[in-house]
Amino acid sequence: MQKSLRVIIGAFDLRPLMNDNSRSTEPARISLASSIARALLSAFAVLMCALALGAVVALLTLFIGIPPCWWMLPGALALTWILRATGSLGGRLAPVIAVFAVLLAGAYAECLTAIARVAAITGATFSEAWHLGGSALTWQVAELGLSPLSVLVYAAAAVIAGWMVRPKPFDTDQRG
Repeated sequence: MQKSLRVIIGAFDLRPLMNDNSRSTEPARISLASSIARALLSAFAVLMCALALGAVVALLTLFIGIPPCWWMLPGALALTWILRATGSLGGRLAPVIAVFAVLLAGAYAECLTAIARVAAITGATFSEAWHLGGSALTWQVAELGLSPLSVLVYAAAAVIAGWMVRPKPFDTDQRG
């Protein structure tokens, strides 16, 4: 059980990579509780940043009229950069986490714009439109707004985010 926890926590490892030559002393051991707390805070930061991007994209979509998928291309760059800058995308699973965050932001933006469409059609307020159909209607209306092109654009945004945080290969060239 501890080994599986360490693997999961290793995905959110925020310590910089160091080789053995760069250490002057033995590093202090980090407790399991501290590692779990750090992993939970990183997961929370990923979730909140993804939802915030989704809300901003939905707002831009409603005001400017450009579909949310196109806003996710620059949004994926910004989200990935912010998550890397805050240290939330460390470890071996960083590309997977970045892809998840971008797709979550896109799904949230689509759902928010779907609720706005339902509100516009029914004449209800935003919260009334949400309570009118709930999550099932919201998801169905969001799916109706998706086209094959928008799915490809979301996939491209996710690939860009994953590529931005890919692990860098170590330089094996030892020539001076």
